[in-house]
Amino acid sequence: MAKRAVDKPFASGTMTKAAFFSFIRAGLRQKSRRWKPIYDCLNAAKRPSKDKRNKRLKWQFQCAKCKRWKARTEVTVDHIKPCGSLNSLEDLPNFVKTLFCEVDNLQCLCKICHDKKTVEDRA
Repeated sequence: MAKRAVDKPFASGTMTKAAFFSFIRAGLRQKSRRWKPIYDCLNAAKRPSKDKRNKRLKWQFQCAKCKRWKARTEVTVDHIKPCGSLNSLEDLPNFVKTLFCEVDNLQCLCKICHDKKTVEDRA
């Protein structure tokens, strides 16, 4: 059985459309991690640690959904309004506008609540 040729219109014929937009999406998400409103959201959700068992833990962050206090490694900053898809050049302006939003569209969620919200958003 012969393999079907896959159209690779990007990067000198080495990338499919899906690979290209995945590459662009990953690059934008990487840059968005240093966006100041992300840090503002985290700072608004933090308090000095009250965990007596872990003396090295300096800060705790409150999940906006379950209201539990977690370590920084257990929380993430989530977009309240999802960024949407990036599957074509027409999607790019709205994706960038939503990804690089202000703090009013961001919330601090623990990883469990974030995973649940992600499943709900995709459904």
